[in-house]
Amino acid sequence: MSKNNSLSALTISAAFLALLIVMGMIPGIPLGVIPVPIVVQNLGVMLITLLLGAKRGTAVMAVFMILIALGLPILSGGRGGWVVFMGPSAGYIISWLFMPIIYNGILKRLPNPGSWWVKGILLWVISIIWVYGIGTLFLSSSAHLPFWSALVANGFFIIGDTIKVVLAVIIAMAVSRMPAMAD
Repeated sequence: MSKNNSLSALTISAAFLALLIVMGMIPGIPLGVIPVPIVVQNLGVMLITLLLGAKRGTAVMAVFMILIALGLPILSGGRGGWVVFMGPSAGYIISWLFMPIIYNGILKRLPNPGSWWVKGILLWVISIIWVYGIGTLFLSSSAHLPFWSALVANGFFIIGDTIKVVLAVIIAMAVSRMPAMAD
């Protein structure tokens, strides 16, 4: 990778990190049924997963996790600090770190990995199975809920997350056509 490409990749990664942080400034919508709000921030995670690839996407998410752990209030609702990783939302947040690796690892093994339909369906499946699965484990433990009750409570997120996947794919289709994203 040339010096210009490295600088471009770093700049694009920083821009996506900034987008993810800005999305955290949008307050979450509390459900009342479970102590995990509906947030816009996971749309940013989806975009990072779709557009940055496994290595760069995971690197951006790792920096994001470090900033949270250091106490920066960059999660929805102005939350931050290591204590976030022990609360009801911890599993959802931690699962974001691995989304780019899992998604891109599976995508390259599929028959038509360039299809946006394939990308969208895979993103939805990873969001539901991986994120909800890890999220449910932490939610059940920290909120002292039976596992199946916590799993069923995730049903409140499915419609919104499906809409976010559609938006992420539409945005990623447009952004991926930009010259800076071509490398």
